[in-house]
Amino acid sequence: MSESSYLAAAKGRDTGSIDGVNGADLNDEDNRLVELAGGILASRRKLATRFDPALFANPGMDIMLFLFASGIHGATVTTNACSAAAGVPRTTALRWIKLLQDRGLVEGSDDAADRRVTMLALTGTGRDTLRDWLNEIIEAHPTVAAMRG
Repeated sequence: MSESSYLAAAKGRDTGSIDGVNGADLNDEDNRLVELAGGILASRRKLATRFDPALFANPGMDIMLFLFASGIHGATVTTNACSAAAGVPRTTALRWIKLLQDRGLVEGSDDAADRRVTMLALTGTGRDTLRDWLNEIIEAHPTVAAMRG
């Protein structure tokens, strides 16, 4: 997947099923956290252009970062969007989503408009844990805290 198509998927534009994250609607902390989550995703994608992507594949982390950034206002995301954001086949994404659900980090629900589509979001535990981790990164790296915020 090209970087531009990956970034489009990571912003949810591949499905039209979620609202894009509008930085103007976020407080400064959320804006920094979304920016950091997106930066980690983009950096991981760039790493895969320099090395064999299988060496650093972590679909679970990619899916969680994507759900965090996309669901900052409580939006849900399709399984297809998660698959595209993680850069893995749908079957691989579904295995990881199931694992994340079993661990209580991700929850799924049927789309009200199309019951064949599963909508995903981080659970409170998943969101809080990821938020804490991203904040720890910002605290450990002061230059990150100055990013666009």
